[in-house]
Amino acid sequence: MTAHTDCPLCNSDGGAVLFRNAFLRVVDAQQADYPAFTRVILNRHAQEMTDLNQTERSSLMSAVYLVEALQRRHFQPDKINLAQLGNMVPHVHWHIIARFADDKHFPNPIWGVPREPAGVSDSHELQPVPSRSAQTSQHVKAYHRDITQSFTALFDHPDQTLPQQTLFEQTLQQIIDS
Repeated sequence: MTAHTDCPLCNSDGGAVLFRNAFLRVVDAQQADYPAFTRVILNRHAQEMTDLNQTERSSLMSAVYLVEALQRRHFQPDKINLAQLGNMVPHVHWHIIARFADDKHFPNPIWGVPREPAGVSDSHELQPVPSRSAQTSQHVKAYHRDITQSFTALFDHPDQTLPQQTLFEQTLQQIIDS
């Protein structure tokens, strides 16, 4: 990995590591308001997706789709946001964020100003989901375990950089179908 001394994602994990191999890492972003907020981070430094070759781009996106499918399975969110911005940290990484209609930023991006007053939209008052936090905390551990197991199964050993694309697609389809 070619590290850039001023790049936060070259110098730190970017969250709690759930899976890592020579090509990428999958981390829990550790955002209390968004417990399923996950990042897929390219290990080597690259600023743009087009800095990657086609195989790398395809594998990275397959990893993003796999995380999305696992979030859908475990959390049944109202929406999932996929974001690859790089304005603040110009290092290829993807944010995968399970969103719920009652979260404090919905339907706006999580990086914006929270809705005012909290829990109220322009047209109606949102009802909090009292069981969500208990339910979510129960699902987060299972989700993290599934992330680790799913990604580990796709790679024969930690030095393998890219899985076979068909294996990624089969795994993704199995998760979607379950």
